[in-house]
Amino acid sequence: MRLNTLLKLVYIAGVTVFATSCTERIEIDLDESERRIVVDGQITTDTMAHAIRLTTSTNFFYAEQPPSVTGASVYLDSGTDKILLQENPSGSGIYLTPDNYFGIPGNSYKLEINLDEKVGESDFYIAESQMAETFLQIDSIALEYQDAFEIWFVKMYAYDPPTKDFYKIDIMRNDLMISDTASRAQVTDDRFFNGNNTNGLTVTILRKDEVAVGDTITLVLSAINEEYYNFFLQLQTESGPANPLFSGPPANVISNVKEGGLGFFTALSRKKSILIVKPEMIQP
Repeated sequence: MRLNTLLKLVYIAGVTVFATSCTERIEIDLDESERRIVVDGQITTDTMAHAIRLTTSTNFFYAEQPPSVTGASVYLDSGTDKILLQENPSGSGIYLTPDNYFGIPGNSYKLEINLDEKVGESDFYIAESQMAETFLQIDSIALEYQDAFEIWFVKMYAYDPPTKDFYKIDIMRNDLMISDTASRAQVTDDRFFNGNNTNGLTVTILRKDEVAVGDTITLVLSAINEEYYNFFLQLQTESGPANPLFSGPPANVISNVKEGGLGFFTALSRKKSILIVKPEMIQP
């Protein structure tokens, strides 16, 4: 028997033994860490009821929605006025501003959270965010179909000012936000088009079935601060698939919630551009 053939047989036999022997169930005992408050919310330039959601952290194998933090006193301070947010619906852990509230670019916003009982080591948490300003001007958006991949490119025509800016890119279809997860929304800096016209820059992708005649497609471009930009990049990395496959365990992403809280409170300055899908835009 040739040496190469013999080595192959030994290798196959070894793999078979290894595969058949790895059937023992291993129980992993993970220590539960201390509960921590998790803040998720934002203020934008849109006039609406802005939501702040409060929950608590859970252990690794917790398979349900995280527990809500209810009955808190949540204040929003813009520097000129301070309002009390209302929990609605009661017991939901979702705290809302009045319907006519809107943020002002350049302003700094402070969130103050007072709890009935401690979560972690504190019953009082603060998060602050400055709303970014931008003089970016959106002219229009366009759709371009890629038949080979059955996807749509959403292209933006805009002028970006010669300042260092950071943006978050969201897309709406018929007033429904479809980029409502970290995997679909995008953040970017302006290093590749700073001080220039974008001239049809592809800013996001839609599936074939997400575009139909008569649809209203809205690009929502939000100016964000650098701290939130870094947070969102970390969030995408930790919530996405591991690369390489056997990389280290996920770690908590950065947070602007003081006193040991998790999550992020941010303020976004929004610009929008709308496109109505016409029959001639759809490929036969």
